[in-house]
Amino acid sequence: MEFIEAFVLVFAAEIGDKTQLMLMTLAAKYTMVQMLLGILLGVFLNHGAAVFLGSLLSGMIDQNLLQIFAGLMFIFFGIIIIISDDEDCTDKCFRFGPIITTALTFFLGEIGDKTQLTAMTLAMEAQYPLMVLAGSVAGMLFIGFIGIIIGSSLTKHIPSYIIKTISGLVFILFGLMRLNG
Repeated sequence: MEFIEAFVLVFAAEIGDKTQLMLMTLAAKYTMVQMLLGILLGVFLNHGAAVFLGSLLSGMIDQNLLQIFAGLMFIFFGIIIIISDDEDCTDKCFRFGPIITTALTFFLGEIGDKTQLTAMTLAMEAQYPLMVLAGSVAGMLFIGFIGIIIGSSLTKHIPSYIIKTISGLVFILFGLMRLNG
């Protein structure tokens, strides 16, 4: 269950996010394999640090407080998703080779981002933190794959504000479920 929850939340959070928009820029220069390897490396390091920190904090905080904190954080993330205004990548992204450029884009782009904080928050109450890490990395890889293949055409047919609103509502729903559960 922890894998699925992490996968769904990370997937929903990344729809229309700045890193997905950066993928569209990188896709013009690099192969899908290079990009997926870069995503895997960058997200594994970024979310790995978040899951480690979340697991470390979980032993120090009461479980009821964790549930309330997680619920409020997810609601906060949902609101931020809906109201945020992401920017696209500039040419500075292309200094290194394809895999390292993509990895750095994802590693740095996700520091303090809602998906990193989601992984940390889920790990704080997880029985199996490695499943949270696996789910969050898999969610990022899957949305990255979709972003590479159809991301640019998706935004041509569906306004980005609709995509962001649906993604934000998924987070708010998970937050409300935590507060009621």
